[in-house]
Amino acid sequence: MQEITLKSNNNQLFLKVLFLVLMCFSVSLPVLAQSRDDLWVYVRNDQANAVQALLAQGLDPNTRDSRGNPIIMQAVRDNAWDVFELVMNNRKTDLNIMNGYQETPLMYVSLVGNLDMAKQLVSKGAQINHLGWTPLHYAAAKGQLPVVEFLLSKGALPNAPAPDGTSPIAMAAQAGAIDTVQALLAAGADPSAINTNGVDAVQAARDRGHTQLADALQKVVDQRRAKNR
Repeated sequence: MQEITLKSNNNQLFLKVLFLVLMCFSVSLPVLAQSRDDLWVYVRNDQANAVQALLAQGLDPNTRDSRGNPIIMQAVRDNAWDVFELVMNNRKTDLNIMNGYQETPLMYVSLVGNLDMAKQLVSKGAQINHLGWTPLHYAAAKGQLPVVEFLLSKGALPNAPAPDGTSPIAMAAQAGAIDTVQALLAAGADPSAINTNGVDAVQAARDRGHTQLADALQKVVDQRRAKNR
């Protein structure tokens, strides 16, 4: 009789524990689902602690939004640098992940000119050179001189062609970014390189009304051609 009573008590204890576990599990699921639905709100508001909580619960740091942007890239778009740094330092994050436009986190960071984050990305393995548009194109397009100089110092190809053949110096010339153009020239950029539409850096500058820059680039082209004759 004592053995039967002991077994009965043990069964009751087991059922109570099981009930509590199931209750906790059933409560946690909706909370987690709701929190994940709010992920992009957290990113937009740079709430790194909330994003960290989701990561601790198993959220993939490479999760993409409806437009295909991963968290780390959307953080740049939202100027959410605490979230950016959090995700960048997560060992599961793919730092060379691409969105639907074949853009990478380093390209985004280069575009907005965040030199510190660019340095950290490169130190962690972000690729500087790859097929298509590159971080150097993006930095040059906005005249982000410190980032351009950093990328060049790390081996960025000054004449890397975009899918349509556009060169980084053509992007800088189009933006009228004289200092950036000079840095690219010093690194060996070719202002006469044309894209599939026949546009070189000289024409890119002239089309945007940067006449003096276009004339200066034409002189460089003429001098180089004369030297090579």
